[in-house]
Amino acid sequence: MKTISKLLLSASLLTAMVFSFYTPASAQLINEEATAIPTDVDPISATLDSLVNLTYVQRLNSTSIYSHQGNTFMPNDVPTYSADIYQKRMEKIQTPIPLCYNSQVKEYIDMYAVRKRGLTERVMGLSNFYFPMYEQILDQQGLPLEFKYLSIVESALNPTAVSRVGATGLWQFMLGTGKLYNLKINSMIDERRDPEKATLAACQYFKDMYAIYNDWLLVIAAYNCGPGNVNRAIARSGGKHTFWEIAPYLPKETRGYVPAFIAVTYLMSYPAEHNLTAVQPVLSYFQADTVLVDQKVSLKSIADATNTPIELLTYLNPVYKRGVVPDADEQMPVRLPANKINSYIANLSSVFKPEDADASALMAANDLGDNNNGGDVRKIHKVKRGEHLQTIANRYSCSVAELKKWNHLRSTKLVAGQRLTVYVADKKKSEKLAQNSDANGNQTLASKPDSKDSAQTDKQVTQVEKTVGEKVVFHTVAPGDTLWKIAQRYQGITVEQLKQLNNLQSNELKVGTKLKVLIAG
Repeated sequence: MKTISKLLLSASLLTAMVFSFYTPASAQLINEEATAIPTDVDPISATLDSLVNLTYVQRLNSTSIYSHQGNTFMPNDVPTYSADIYQKRMEKIQTPIPLCYNSQVKEYIDMYAVRKRGLTERVMGLSNFYFPMYEQILDQQGLPLEFKYLSIVESALNPTAVSRVGATGLWQFMLGTGKLYNLKINSMIDERRDPEKATLAACQYFKDMYAIYNDWLLVIAAYNCGPGNVNRAIARSGGKHTFWEIAPYLPKETRGYVPAFIAVTYLMSYPAEHNLTAVQPVLSYFQADTVLVDQKVSLKSIADATNTPIELLTYLNPVYKRGVVPDADEQMPVRLPANKINSYIANLSSVFKPEDADASALMAANDLGDNNNGGDVRKIHKVKRGEHLQTIANRYSCSVAELKKWNHLRSTKLVAGQRLTVYVADKKKSEKLAQNSDANGNQTLASKPDSKDSAQTDKQVTQVEKTVGEKVVFHTVAPGDTLWKIAQRYQGITVEQLKQLNNLQSNELKVGTKLKVLIAG
């Protein structure tokens, strides 16, 4: 039964991933400096070479410092060892992944530790940025921590790496497989480049493959060439179930992919023995932090406002393909150097260009007129941190819809420092209305208007019926009117009574609507 379940899971994954997961590890930065990788070059070697053209590594990495204490190597020494020593060292690495030494593994040890050791030292430096996050996620997912080394083989820790066939990011997901594992990919965002989300997706893939093969090296092979190729290799081998037994039947690249992983795992466990010194990046993982953004903004605006190099900000946020955080339904994360967080908070007004909001507010005011909003007075409200439209509407006794209309807002999102146009009741007008009220505080319409305010009131209020003890009038809704304001104007009636009298289902009002108002006669 267990075998049948594995076969069913394998079949479902193969159906979803057919033609979509073959992910050569070769990767290169897509920019003006990138050069095509010849098809006869080892793609794993080419992945490492991609760091040569990676701008942020060139500009942001500091010089390596020779700091191996207790060894006798000179800075330029390149030590090598016998097969027996390699094997004994591998046996000491505590991992559930079976590691062994052979000629294929030796070939990749020589590539990383001898022929391309300078690039390997760059990767070692980048690991200080990514590995703490990898280890936390791998541990939470119950996976061997050594899987963190697989992304070195995949992308050389280049978050914008793109292979010859389109596999992208640190974990080199193809488009179809990325979407299958719930990574968002569109014209503005590519979550295959998001270190955390892509790592979670890779972990889920590892677990899915382990449920099929129950062998970590086959899981790694399937990650490179897909379960279809692994299953065919198993069949062609006569039903063998270890990587080394089915290797002759796997694609050529995959035959080198697993040995490369073993070589990287070995060297990252014994860097000092090979005189390898990490080229430290400008930031470590713990020197960066995340802020949440709730509206569209360019990374350039954030970089300028916080005095951060745009190359560094782009490197920290590779998920934004065009350097712009798009407007979305959810808050979007932006990663910053930790020492720039306070600067970001202090300069929110310049980050989000509040002058644009001011111009919008003034435009709205000009469209409505300074004092033609039903006799109300225009004011400018400066948004404070934590405020939203509903709290501001409550403060000024208006509705959210009115705030959006007055300020030409298409959403409810606000930022600290933004300025909003609001309309409040004119106190002078209220006093004049009070003078024209009877002893019970009810509006008397026989009073002679002696100002523009009174004339406006006459236009808004029309007596239509008088009965014993009560009076019914029509009130014409003006810009800025709310049910609460109308109820206050005609004392003796409540908001709920206004809604019942006019069959209103909500508190929203439309300018020009005539409302029945019942007052004492």
